[in-house]
Amino acid sequence: MAAVIIASLAACSGSAAPTPAPTLTPTAPPVIVPTPASTPIPSPAPTATPRTGLLLNETGSFKGYTLFSPASERYVYLIDNQGYAAHRRPSGENLARLLDNGNVLTDGNQEVDPEGNVVWKFRFPQHHDLLKLPNGNVLILSKAFVSFEEAIALGANPDSISCSPAQVRGARVVEARPTGPDSAEIVWEWSVFDHLVQDFDPEKPNYGVVADHPERIDLNFALAEAPCEIDGALWTHANALDYHAESDQIMVTVRRFSEIWIIDHSATRDEAAGSAGGAAGKGGDLLYRWGNPRAYGAGTPADQRLFFPHAGHWIPEGSPGAGNVLIFNNGDEYPGFERGYSSADEFALPYDGYNYRLDAGSAYAPNEIIWTYAADPPESLYAILGSNAQRLPNGNTLITDAPAGRVFEVTREGKTVWDFAHPLRSEDDNVYRAYRYPLDHPGLRGLDLTPWRTAYRVAMESEPLARSAFDLYAVDGALIYVKEQCDQSDIGHRFFLHVFPERTDALSAARSPAGYDKLDFDFFRWGALFDGKCAARVPLPDYPVSRIRTGQPPDERALWSAQLWLNPEPHRTTYRAAVRGEPLTRSTFDLYAVDGALVYVKEQCDQSDIAHRFFLHIFPERTDDLPEGRRRYGFDNLDFDFFYRGALFDGKCAARAALPEYPIASIRTGQHGGGVGEIWSAEFAVGR
Repeated sequence: MAAVIIASLAACSGSAAPTPAPTLTPTAPPVIVPTPASTPIPSPAPTATPRTGLLLNETGSFKGYTLFSPASERYVYLIDNQGYAAHRRPSGENLARLLDNGNVLTDGNQEVDPEGNVVWKFRFPQHHDLLKLPNGNVLILSKAFVSFEEAIALGANPDSISCSPAQVRGARVVEARPTGPDSAEIVWEWSVFDHLVQDFDPEKPNYGVVADHPERIDLNFALAEAPCEIDGALWTHANALDYHAESDQIMVTVRRFSEIWIIDHSATRDEAAGSAGGAAGKGGDLLYRWGNPRAYGAGTPADQRLFFPHAGHWIPEGSPGAGNVLIFNNGDEYPGFERGYSSADEFALPYDGYNYRLDAGSAYAPNEIIWTYAADPPESLYAILGSNAQRLPNGNTLITDAPAGRVFEVTREGKTVWDFAHPLRSEDDNVYRAYRYPLDHPGLRGLDLTPWRTAYRVAMESEPLARSAFDLYAVDGALIYVKEQCDQSDIGHRFFLHVFPERTDALSAARSPAGYDKLDFDFFRWGALFDGKCAARVPLPDYPVSRIRTGQPPDERALWSAQLWLNPEPHRTTYRAAVRGEPLTRSTFDLYAVDGALVYVKEQCDQSDIAHRFFLHIFPERTDDLPEGRRRYGFDNLDFDFFYRGALFDGKCAARAALPEYPIASIRTGQHGGGVGEIWSAEFAVGR
């Protein structure tokens, strides 16, 4: 038994008012040799183990920063070739393109600067894609609608329209000229409904032989199979745009036709609604289409080459295959036409000046693709939504498997040299597209692309708030985690971060009952491993913070945890008041009686000393003074967590536990830990 000490405790009274904590204000958080189409280039099948993060980075990978925007996060990331987030900012839903000025153009017709500020936003219906034109205008893929009655009047088969609302949705492309931070003027547009052909009703306009008019879109093709959505039948489902500046032409990827279409942007706005005008002389009629000759009556299922594709585009100058088309060929389709695997395909366009060659009575060339990538086995890469492929300047191809949240890079021979799986992906999430930008891209010049190195340097200029598996620093409104000797095993588990405000009314209504903000995070989002070190910088809320608890939990059991206090001054006051007197007892913690409370003091203290729960058992002089539920035990159980009653500061620990007002006979206290039993204890009599 610990030494028994008789002590007289003064009557309980309140402690001094706590000193307000300093407010932490967060700062803002950088021609290919042809390969026969019939022989897909093999690649290792995706690993069966659900690994995430950087999976592979071999010599031969093109150096740059890869941009993607997960659908569920509303953030855009730039990651380096090591797989670390070099830059992060708010974005739209799931699409972002880096601009030369360092801003990103995102879903929702928004331009967002590096600090996350929306510098332009145009409230206009946008569907899947948009891009910045050389003249500074924005090309937007949008939607055009016709009602059931209008569709019938245009020659649609009424039996093919069964959706509610009874309207048909088709592709529309508009050019918007920004006129202010939240406005734009439509200066050019194109609609699929201006370029129709139909062979259903000779009494309606646009009647003709579909095969005689490949420049027009068959209104009844795939109309019966169009899925019903909230705004009607999703007929064409265009999903991507590209612009070719030299020819002033636009490419549209049309998922439900399994085609790409090319239209003439040089036609005026009025000409784009007709069939004459523009450099090619055809107004807004299709200059070229490819992928599914069935769509214009020029082929059979055996002639089909594309299957619900995404993101067709001209390979840009400076990359092998420039001027050819590269597209992600998803492989799914209407029942009976699906292929069952995905590929990245390249084909050459049959250029003929501003037009494209078409032999009478045949489909548009080419008959075969000139390069393809498919996995081995092919069905191991089967992305039924989103996805894209990008030809890199060194001849490699970057491929996005949207549903899997995976981005990987392959050589011309099909060897995988870089592979990354988004570590924050959830089951209902996807990475719609990804783009790799070279190190010298102008949009990267003004960005801090090493924020974790900066965080490390800043942290090293101050003293840590706590030392644990990671040393923890509070700098400029953020919590910085540092580990000097670090590897992948140290950052494989998610971090928990619980932030307690000075006033609980600073919390949201959802978090107020818990008493703290839950800011748990994955290391990928805020940090990086570099030079054998790890550093992460996590912005803290802008309300006054009292204390923080953080660490890493693999499931329910913490690997390590740390407790830190941003305003320890009230506990310093408690400490100073205690050490002016004599302790009741000395043990692992010295125990003092101060103003109706028991004060725990340890002069040389660290996180390990306060990791275990404290027990505090109060034995009254009369058991009748106990709460009814405690009388059969004979003592009050006032066990506590040090985090809520004390603080670690200046290498010391002090905690204050208020005692009941009834007369106390004796006290027993100490610490116990799960699996280790009692760590230390002290027992003493009290006379009052």
